[in-house]
Amino acid sequence: MDRRSASMKGPWEDLEGRIMVAVHLERGYVADVTVASTRRPELCRALEGMPVKAVPSMVALLFHVCSAAQECAARIACEQIAGLPPTAGEQSRRQIRVVLETVREHAWAVCIEWPRRLGMAPEVEAFAGIRSALRAIDEGLPDWPDKPMEEGTLRALAQAIDRALALEGRVWEGPGALHSWVTAGICPAAHFLQKVRDEDLAEFGRCSLRPVPDMIAWDLDGALAADVDHRFVSRPEWEGDACETGPLVRMSGHPLVAELWQRYGNGLLTRLAARLVELVGLPPRLGQLLDGLSGNDGVLGIGGNGVGLGQVEAARGRLAHRVKVEGDRVSRYQILAPTEWNFHPRGPLWRGLVGRPAGNADILRRQVGFLAVALDPCVAFTVQVT
Repeated sequence: MDRRSASMKGPWEDLEGRIMVAVHLERGYVADVTVASTRRPELCRALEGMPVKAVPSMVALLFHVCSAAQECAARIACEQIAGLPPTAGEQSRRQIRVVLETVREHAWAVCIEWPRRLGMAPEVEAFAGIRSALRAIDEGLPDWPDKPMEEGTLRALAQAIDRALALEGRVWEGPGALHSWVTAGICPAAHFLQKVRDEDLAEFGRCSLRPVPDMIAWDLDGALAADVDHRFVSRPEWEGDACETGPLVRMSGHPLVAELWQRYGNGLLTRLAARLVELVGLPPRLGQLLDGLSGNDGVLGIGGNGVGLGQVEAARGRLAHRVKVEGDRVSRYQILAPTEWNFHPRGPLWRGLVGRPAGNADILRRQVGFLAVALDPCVAFTVQVT
């Protein structure tokens, strides 16, 4: 089931909310874009009053999308309070699980969501192949590093991704190589980029927007501590400005993404290419982690005075958890998720769409849907054009 489909119903949707995008037209132009959310920051209150040691497992149950990253951020925050950092092996296992989850989320987008946006059948078999390879790695983690990962496990993942994208060993060294792959159109992901190219949407959504900064943890802790009305976790800004996070920011230094950015800015083509580039590059990153070359990549934390803060680079971007305790129980719990950065009311959608020419409303609705999919919210979304 598509956990981000606009038609999704049931308790998970009620629990996690949705994003509603309304595009308002005047005289043939986009006059305004309203981005509203029914996501509930007060959901964290369910964790308040709990023993702090029970929180990470409960967090993983509450948030079924990106649960590994959510649990990792929660564990970092809770461990900071206790002053008990994880062993190097445990820290690496967590990072590996977050990377495995990122592969799964990107693969879902590429194999399932992108084809559906084109009215094509989802690539279920390709996605299942990637999931199977991910499962094999995950099943070997409890005994790793004492028992090395089976030879070929990582290679199987790289091959599954290669098959899903019909790469046949190709390397996207620049826009020319990407163009050739798109033109060949062997897989739905290539068809999606073909559609972007054919409808002249490479720059669609282009805007000036800075990335979420590598905040000093104490600064972020202060902003969260002062957030008594949930405004910061619902509509986060830094130094009075909306920001963005995610694959586009992480991959901005990649040669292909950097060259596309030079041509098209942070438009639709650059965003989609960044996700593909990151997906293809994650098996080598897993190889580094399995070889013990972990460092503290994507994992940050501070603690003291009964407060712990954990940050993780999740599939969709920077995720932060802050916990405050009294005794051994949680008195306050806060989560700042990447979706709140990327779907800020004055974020990428508003900045990238307001003022642009608008033709047929149905076509524009579909194209705005493409942009929202590229930004990849962790919940369902709808698009309305009036």
